Amino acid sequence: MSPKTDIVIKPKIVRVYELDEFEKLLKGMKVAACMITEPYQIVDEESVMRRLSALTLNGPSDGNACSCCGVGPFETRAQQIAHYKHHWHTHNLKRKLFGKAPLTLGQFNSKKEEDEDLNVSGSDSEADESATKPASDLFAAATRHCKAFFTNKIGQVFCVYRCILHHKKEEPCVDGHGCQWIARVQKLVLPVFQRWAVLMVSGGHFAGAIFSGSIPVVHKTHHSYVTRRGQGQAQVSRDQHGNAPKSAGANLRRKLQAQFLQTVQDIIAGWAEDLIGCELILYRAVGSLNQAALFGKNSPLKKDDMRVRILPFPTKKPSYKEVKRVHETVASVEVYESMELFQKALITSTARPVSKSGSDTSVQSKKPAKASPNKPVDRAKSRERTPRELPTQMLSSEDEGPCYIDSETPAGWIKTLSEQSSNGVITNSRKDLLNDNPVPCPDSDSEEDVIDKKEAKKKRKKERKQEEKQQPVKVQQKIPTNVKKMWKLISGNEVTSLETIFEGWESAELEAACNTQDPNDGNTALHKAAIAEKPDMVTQILTAGGDPCIRNHQLQTPYAATPHSDTRIAFRMFQGQFPDKYNYSKAHIPGPVTPELLELEKEKKAQQKRAKRQREKEKQIEKIKTNQFLLMTDAEKVKAAEKRCFLCGSSLPKRPFEYERYTFCSIRCLQNHRNLRPLHMSA
Repeated sequence: MSPKTDIVIKPKIVRVYELDEFEKLLKGMKVAACMITEPYQIVDEESVMRRLSALTLNGPSDGNACSCCGVGPFETRAQQIAHYKHHWHTHNLKRKLFGKAPLTLGQFNSKKEEDEDLNVSGSDSEADESATKPASDLFAAATRHCKAFFTNKIGQVFCVYRCILHHKKEEPCVDGHGCQWIARVQKLVLPVFQRWAVLMVSGGHFAGAIFSGSIPVVHKTHHSYVTRRGQGQAQVSRDQHGNAPKSAGANLRRKLQAQFLQTVQDIIAGWAEDLIGCELILYRAVGSLNQAALFGKNSPLKKDDMRVRILPFPTKKPSYKEVKRVHETVASVEVYESMELFQKALITSTARPVSKSGSDTSVQSKKPAKASPNKPVDRAKSRERTPRELPTQMLSSEDEGPCYIDSETPAGWIKTLSEQSSNGVITNSRKDLLNDNPVPCPDSDSEEDVIDKKEAKKKRKKERKQEEKQQPVKVQQKIPTNVKKMWKLISGNEVTSLETIFEGWESAELEAACNTQDPNDGNTALHKAAIAEKPDMVTQILTAGGDPCIRNHQLQTPYAATPHSDTRIAFRMFQGQFPDKYNYSKAHIPGPVTPELLELEKEKKAQQKRAKRQREKEKQIEKIKTNQFLLMTDAEKVKAAEKRCFLCGSSLPKRPFEYERYTFCSIRCLQNHRNLRPLHMSA
């Protein structure tokens, strides 16, 4: 049998605050059959005592018969004891206790066989297993689940978290039709019942938010250093085990732990009015320390409040992002299209993996065990080798020595060896046979063939050399004198315009002259004008037909070849005037520029320069004031109108560091002043 493959059933997700989709699910809603139980039978004390008294052994032959099963009298005492230990007798006792008639032995055996058939019939296929699964297993999985299950008139099955429907102490009754469950789900549509609060505390992290539907109305996060990194335990809980550490870090963590608890309680106290209007308060706080932050003495939250409920699934480190994820998860409703898909998903999610000695073990044995990266590999330990067949040894001829035959040996190996030995040639390798190229037999014809092949190779080498000699030598392109003259004028410093030269050419000749490349470096007239920093000539050449996409020997376009900003602006100005004339992206020109944009850029740079000068002037004034303040004595500094740091003279923060009458900008200045002060006083 092939191993079973687990099919992952992905349900459709609908949020509670998506009212249009959620209201469609509620049409014709009923509680799923797997959650409904039979009404409890009210049994009074008198009826129980009457039934117990009827179970006494008062049969014939002096109580030597079973009054419950109607069997007897027994021949021996051993038969009577064996009957009382039988499952048939135990089953009849239970039936009679609940007022039902006892079963005969045949009825009991037939019922037992039917139950065994139901349990065994599902072992052949996955579909049969899900169809014949006992209803008790499905009911047990549904009652243990953290969600409640409902069906609608279309036949869909949808799941809602129990924590948003009821408190764990007030679970609604599922006898009969489950009307209480239906009423509570229908209340979720109302906006009043969609105001929820999510609070999370763990390891010095606090995150909380109040949601109205999908919108976070209020949210807050806070973090304190209360847990030593890598230890996974808060300082206060570590102190409770005894031998509390007395290091500076431990004292700091104790102080921050108390501040953290107070801060979280202050946050929740500030949300008191908002929490009163919340229908649900979901929280995650593991441990007494974390719960003290939420349910302290001054906290408006109380554990016995029916609105306060624990999150039914694990969460990550408290953060605003995690709070939003938790709210979205709790508000999610899983929708299955049919009852069969729902039953498969429910049973597979609650089933425990069982190790089978069948195909699963064979699959697991095939998977190689991955060595952990931290565990050293013992190179001296012998590794398991795959068993291989040993070759069969036989002698092909007396001169040849031993010949080995294995799975890679061709079929006609021995026959070919015998033919080669008869012709006088013996080979020690099988490559010729494996490649279907047997060794040729040396006779007069084969020697002539070898000589002919050598001569043919020599002729081919001579022909190649003659072809290489006959190849035409590349002749350098002749540059017209007019083009050379234009290049000279561009590179010179006297002329700034090319109008006189362009007048002597026609349009086609002018374009060809502008795009002619210099054989030495591959630069065109546009390259030369851009490198020479002549923006007017660049504009004239572009207008005459000079292509800005041509690259020189260094694979540079004219725009990329020039390092001058004015010349690059000329390229961009031309692009703004003629946007469709050339492929400017291929020419590496970033974008067009207009005179108005240039003026704005100049004004912006001028403002930046003025702001920089102003900052430097303010720094200079601040430096002068600091030096003047430092020249004062301590008494003068105390009486000074402008308060500054007593040691460095810099301006003070909003909450300065103080001792006695002295104020400082940092704790370091305060410590240095205290170390220097005795020297001044002694002097």
